[in-house]
Amino acid sequence: MEQPLSPKQLEFVLNSTARWNLAHGSVRTGKTVANAFRFLNASEQCPDSKIYIVGHTFDTAYRNVVRLIMESPELSIYRPFCTWSGKKLHFKDKVINILGAKDEGAIGSFQGLTMSLCYCDEMTLYPESIIDMIDTRLSTPHSMGFASMNPSHPDHKIKQWIDKAEAGDPNYYALHFTLDDNPYVDESYKQRIRDSVSGLFYQRNYLGLWCLAEGAIFDFFDRKLYVVDRPPATAEYWIASIDYGTVNPFCCLLIGVTSGKYTQTGRCMWVEKEYYWDPDPKKEGRQKTNSEFANDVQAFLEPYAVRNIYIDPSAAAFQLELQRRGLHAVHANNDVENGIQIMTSEMKKGNLFICSECKNLIREVQSYVWDPKAAKKGYDQPLKENDHSVDALRYAIATHRVPKYYVDDDDFGRTLGSKKISHDSASFSNVNKYEPTRRDY
Repeated sequence: MEQPLSPKQLEFVLNSTARWNLAHGSVRTGKTVANAFRFLNASEQCPDSKIYIVGHTFDTAYRNVVRLIMESPELSIYRPFCTWSGKKLHFKDKVINILGAKDEGAIGSFQGLTMSLCYCDEMTLYPESIIDMIDTRLSTPHSMGFASMNPSHPDHKIKQWIDKAEAGDPNYYALHFTLDDNPYVDESYKQRIRDSVSGLFYQRNYLGLWCLAEGAIFDFFDRKLYVVDRPPATAEYWIASIDYGTVNPFCCLLIGVTSGKYTQTGRCMWVEKEYYWDPDPKKEGRQKTNSEFANDVQAFLEPYAVRNIYIDPSAAAFQLELQRRGLHAVHANNDVENGIQIMTSEMKKGNLFICSECKNLIREVQSYVWDPKAAKKGYDQPLKENDHSVDALRYAIATHRVPKYYVDDDDFGRTLGSKKISHDSASFSNVNKYEPTRRDY
């Protein structure tokens, strides 16, 4: 073995002999490696090939588990016996099938199966009906399930299984992982994680706790730190984002962007101006048509070199109206939880600011809270009140990718002194390898 397992990983491998074996905790703790090692060990001893790897989607199962098996130094002992062919993993004389469990529509892939072994990656992301279905499929005397996950809300079904394991139920085994359990993660990475998450995400992703989404979402927000009177840098270009509304407020944000290419100060984004129209009779007092909003947006953005306009995919008709006028309007990423996490990370790393004239956005950021009723039902979602500007900002931050540059010692002193790298590159030792835009929490 090129790289030994950590003590916590060895503990899981040696003790995971129950019907369900659960590795849970914070991000980057080695849960998946421990599970994959134990899963392959069990596959080797399994008397049949009714063996499955399940992910949130087929692609994530391949990326998170199959590629890990083929590339991870901790699993090098198994690599000579593994091949990937026909979208199946062949391990010695066994054939391991890969399935996705993204939503209720995937349940048909599991109906009628008999599973001897099943490894579930990021199991808290599956619908509860699919979790129940997988549980019923483990029906042979030698059936075993293995699962890794980051924490979710405390009423989640998997948390109930963990509680059963802690109560001594022999059908369940659970082991909690923390970031300090991974000896192959350096202290600088741990510090970046601590500095870039807050509130709910700090408790779940760093401490590995199962907790409710409650209270202020941006509980760290301080006007003295994040609100500026003028743009903090010269913009290389601008982007815009729109939260569309006719009955509700309509908001368009102008966002300045610098990659740090010419200043060597790192990337930075700031909300420079806002256009905000509230049809409430107590305010502007009337609704506008798509054509009127398009005129307003065009006039609002006219003086600036706007590269992209990010808009909620549900506003397809308005997006088409902007495109007819020659504006580059594109679909935004509307993954709410991931978008909030990216915004939190960018703010705490000092990469995102708001200019003081954006009064509505500042007000909404300060009042943005988790929905307590949704939390009690097991859902993590913001309260849908006074969130139009902050939604528009989330669209832009979650969707736009700012080019990243690093200082090249050989080129230092030349005109630019930097090189551009791709977003998924990790081949340079002096690049910050933690990428908060990836959903690896």
